[in-house]
Parts: sequence; C-alpha cells; structure tokens
Amino acid sequence: MLDGVAVSMAKRLIAWGMLAGAGLLAYAWMGERPRLRLRIMRVGWPRGAGLKILHLSDQHFGADSWVQRQRIAWLSHHLPHLQPDLILLTGDFLHDAAGLSAVEVLLQRLPAAPLGTYAVLGNHDYALYSYGELFRNMAHSIRAAATPAHKLSALLAEANTLRQLAWNIYRNQRLRFAAVSNPTAALRQLLAAYHVTLLENQAVPLPGRPDIWLAGVDDLVEGQPDLHQALARIPAEAAVILLSHNPDLLYTPAARRVQLAFCGHTHGGQVRLPGVGALHTQSTYITRQRAAGCFEDLPGGGKMIISAGMGESTPFRLGVPPEVLWIEVV
Repeated sequence: MLDGVAVSMAKRLIAWGMLAGAGLLAYAWMGERPRLRLRIMRVGWPRGAGLKILHLSDQHFGADSWVQRQRIAWLSHHLPHLQPDLILLTGDFLHDAAGLSAVEVLLQRLPAAPLGTYAVLGNHDYALYSYGELFRNMAHSIRAAATPAHKLSALLAEANTLRQLAWNIYRNQRLRFAAVSNPTAALRQLLAAYHVTLLENQAVPLPGRPDIWLAGVDDLVEGQPDLHQALARIPAEAAVILLSHNPDLLYTPAARRVQLAFCGHTHGGQVRLPGVGALHTQSTYITRQRAAGCFEDLPGGGKMIISAGMGESTPFRLGVPPEVLWIEVV
C-alpha cells in the first residue's frame, strides 16, 4: 500500500516538474523577448560630461515575426521622442538576409543626433551560424561515406564536433559553426544611405569636440579588427571612445588608451539563472556574472558599457530583457 502511494506521489511530482519546465520554457520564448525597454545609465567621465548617448546593439533582425513587429512598434513609438547628442550602433543588425528591410525601418526611426550616428559591424552582419545547416552538413557527411566502416568513422567525427561545441558553450568560449554568408555589402550601403558613419578600424573627432575622438573596430570573429590602426591618428592628448561589437578586444594591450567603450555581442547571456548567472556570454573574458552593464576594470582604467541587446541568436530570454541604452555622461 505504501509503495503504491509513493509511486503515485512520484508520478505527480514528475508531472508537476514537467509542467513547470514547460511553463518556464514558454515564458523564456514569449514572456521577455517582446518587452523591449529603455535602460537609463549615468556614467561618470569628466571629459565627456554632458553627453547624452543613445546606444543600440544586436537587433538580430530576420524574417518577419510577431516579436520583431512588437520591437519595431516600440522603436517607432519611443525613439522619435529622444534627443541624444550621439547615437552608437554596435553591430549584429542582421540575423539573416531577410532582416535588411527591418534594419532600414530602424534607421528611419532613429532621432536626429547633432554629433552624428556611428556604427561597427558584428559577427552576424557577416554570417549566420545555423544549427540547421550544422545538422544538414553532419547528415550529408555520414550519408556520403562509402562503406559501413566509413559511416561509423564519420558518425564518430560528427559526434566529436557536437561534443566540442557543447564544451565551448560550457567553458564560455567563442562560438563559430556552420556559417552561412549574410549580405554585408548591402548592409554597408544601407548604413551609408542613412548617413551612418561606419567605423572599420578608423577614428574621427567628434564634431565641435576635438578633445574627444570616436574609434571603431571590425568584428573580432568574422572581420579583420586592427585596434592599432583604429587609434593611430588620434592625438596623444585626446580622449578616446571606442566601439567594438565584441568586448574581448578591450582586454588587449592596444586598448589601454580607451577611456570609454561601447560593446554588444553577449546579449547579457540571454538566460540568467540564480546562483549561476548567464548561461553563455559568447566572450572569453566576460564572465557569467558580468554579461552586461557598466564595468570599470579595463586594463587601462577605462570604462566599458555592454548592452544586453535588442535581439537574440536563439529565441529565448530569461532574466535578461531586451534593451536600448540611454547613457548620460556626468
């Protein structure tokens, strides 16, 4: 009798656990993702005191979807009312080629900024990392093997590929797999058409502020970043604001000149659990406990602002709502 009661209770606990898991998964898919917010930060930096900066990152625009429509509606309602001095866009405009039209809508909604609008590209502006393509390639490799022994060898090799990918996620290492090219040239043309200055390993002085230069570098994973080249023209006495999609570049020796940096790429981890932090930050130097926010521990003593981003690489967010940043330098 007692065994029957114990089995019944165990079945109920399993059922409740499965129900709770399904509810949590549903919330991660549809609960936070549409809830784009304006996050306000005040950053102490005397050289740039008074600057109001609008920072957008990681839109990951793709094919039309209900979440993307909600985000564009939010942008259309909120952005025109803002009055920034400077707009900074730190990459991953695209998730795939279908997102170009949504990028254009974003650029149309940006408010005027007297000091200009500047951008760098992210890894997804060059390529989509497709799990579907990954598994199709694996299946093709196994099917193409000529003999049962070769098929077994191919199967073991692909299993090792999956093991290495899982290990990289667990170790918080950078990810790159099954890359499918995105329309980077078309994106560059679109940014230029809307008077966005794309900083690819180069720097410019802020209009009317020759004491502050704005530099930008190409993406660390898919591009050809050259921080030395980006900073080479900047006068020794000038302060430096750097745009880098991937925050890892801020931990290289050449970045010691940077006083204030703006980055994206991490998405804040997308899923953040109590006691664990972000499940994966996509960056070697960014830990699970500091996946987004303002940090003051750069090697040269500068400050770095990492946006949690507006979009996702996989369609889940938990404890990390999408955001647009409004920075007031004080």
